[in-house]
Amino acid sequence: MILPEYRETIFKASPPEGGWPECFHIITAYNPGKIISDEENASADEKLRRDLDSRGLRYLRIKGYSPDQKHHEQGWMIEDITREQALEIGRRYGQNAIFEIENGVLFVIGCLSEAQQKVGIWEDRIIGNL
Repeated sequence: MILPEYRETIFKASPPEGGWPECFHIITAYNPGKIISDEENASADEKLRRDLDSRGLRYLRIKGYSPDQKHHEQGWMIEDITREQALEIGRRYGQNAIFEIENGVLFVIGCLSEAQQKVGIWEDRIIGNL
């Protein structure tokens, strides 16, 4: 399900050495289908991080925010995976949607429906570094 607020997400992120890759995905384990406690979110985030390590993936911390910055979620920018792999990870962690950046364009993709919506230019959505 692609909620309207996903199309408004802004990010704090520092580019990897060498700059942003041509294609990457952003996935979180926070609030899987419902709002959960900070402790549960931290535990889910650590489980996702360990999962990414076990797969040998390259990833960096990223943080997504609502436009008013009152709501935020920790997530991971993941390189070198396909959309299908990213959706599978998103589904595994109970997410409604993931983000995909392709050639500098930001998309939100529903984990179940696989519906895709163009959100805008990736770098226009970055509000600061981590």
